[in-house]
Amino acid sequence: MKSTSRRLTAVLLAAMLGFTSFSALNAYAAETDGKVADAAEATVSASAESTEATTDPAATAATFPATLPTVPQTTVPETTVPETTVPATTVPAPQVGRVTGLGKNTTNVNNINMVWNAVEGADGYVIYRCSADYDKGAYRKVAEVKTNTYNDTKLVQGSPYYYKIAAYKNVDGKKVTGEFTLYKTATQPAKVLNVLRVRSSETLEISWSRNNKASGYKIFRADGAKGGEFKLVKLIESGSVTRFADTNVRSGSAYQYKVVAFRVLYNSNWYHSPGSSITSLSGLCAPNFNFSSQLYTVSLNWKYNAYATRYDIYYSTNKNAPKYTYAGSTTGNTFTTDTRFSAGSQYYFRVYPIYKNNGVTITGTAHSKLVTISNRIFDTSVPTTYIEVDVSRQRMWLVKNLSVLVDTPVVTGMRGSADTPKGYYEVYQRATDTYLYGADYVSHVDFWMGFYGGYGIHDASWRDSFGGNIYTYDGSHGCVNTPYNAVSTIYYNTGYGTPVIVH
Repeated sequence: MKSTSRRLTAVLLAAMLGFTSFSALNAYAAETDGKVADAAEATVSASAESTEATTDPAATAATFPATLPTVPQTTVPETTVPETTVPATTVPAPQVGRVTGLGKNTTNVNNINMVWNAVEGADGYVIYRCSADYDKGAYRKVAEVKTNTYNDTKLVQGSPYYYKIAAYKNVDGKKVTGEFTLYKTATQPAKVLNVLRVRSSETLEISWSRNNKASGYKIFRADGAKGGEFKLVKLIESGSVTRFADTNVRSGSAYQYKVVAFRVLYNSNWYHSPGSSITSLSGLCAPNFNFSSQLYTVSLNWKYNAYATRYDIYYSTNKNAPKYTYAGSTTGNTFTTDTRFSAGSQYYFRVYPIYKNNGVTITGTAHSKLVTISNRIFDTSVPTTYIEVDVSRQRMWLVKNLSVLVDTPVVTGMRGSADTPKGYYEVYQRATDTYLYGADYVSHVDFWMGFYGGYGIHDASWRDSFGGNIYTYDGSHGCVNTPYNAVSTIYYNTGYGTPVIVH
């Protein structure tokens, strides 16, 4: 009984062992893609060999069947690895700093000088400009500079300008530019031109030429002719107003005026011109003069001005000319031009009163009057070449084709007792190295030109001086005593029949 139980137990254990080996073999075949059959056969053969020598044939048949089941081949799909796109490596562009601290260094009427903080690592700066008055928002490149400053020249006065400035670097032959910085500024308005006195009476009035860029004008005043403190007395908020009248003045007092043009831009920025100054004296008003014309000249006379120390006379063919021609000056209240004008021509004359004291000269105002030039005197038209003697001025001229060839002082006849006769005459005698005979004298002269009876023009070697008022106390016997050089020139530039006009 015990022996039979042992044999039964051994058979059951062998069967269980064979089933386990077969299951493991099938699992291994699935992982090795069908190669397990050969191995199984080899294993079985070996196993078989091993069991024939040591194991009961019945136990062996129970463990391994004679024919093994076919193990299906298992196809393992190929694993596809998805392609991965690796992005190309991008080298970042170099950073160029932005311009900061941009502002004006200096500015004037025609240029703007700008300065800004240097940008670290910058090789230079590029500058664009737009004129707010003319370019209609279009910028254009005006410069490239290496330093952090730029002077823009030849600009229009009183005009707004926009600038865009950026730093740049040179990288591999290419220019890399940073961000632009915008800057708004403007040129100064131009200095006010043609500041003139209009009135110098109980009211001091000035005028000036309009500045077409000005929003208006500021008028400053300082009391006194010099050294006073300027204070704003009038703000004119219109560019078309070009006059200012000051009624708060004292007669005989001087005042300085300064006119400044301004333009308001960007809502609140005021841009000012340099000041234009003029000095006026209350009461130094224009004299109302009378005039006459004869012998191609103009004679003027007027009343004295209490504040004038002299008078300057000017003339022009254009009443509104910005500049008249200077004719001469006098401390008296009469004046006759030395210039000879063409007969029938017309000229505007002005007489300016002048105040001068302690190195200060102030000019008053003046009226313009039109004069027609006449060549007539003593009801006679005089040709363009003649000799003229002015007894009141003790002067003589040789005028040749309306050009003054000789202008000389003379001594005429003793006033009141031997006056030189006045009138229109002509040279009728000529002589050199001759003698003049009178009731109580005999005088040798080098040149003689007789023009009326025994009256003539000659040299007078016995005189040391000529002109002035000598004729009032030491005048001649009626002839025109003349310096040697002057009479010599007259003699050789005239002839018989040359007109001699004494007035």
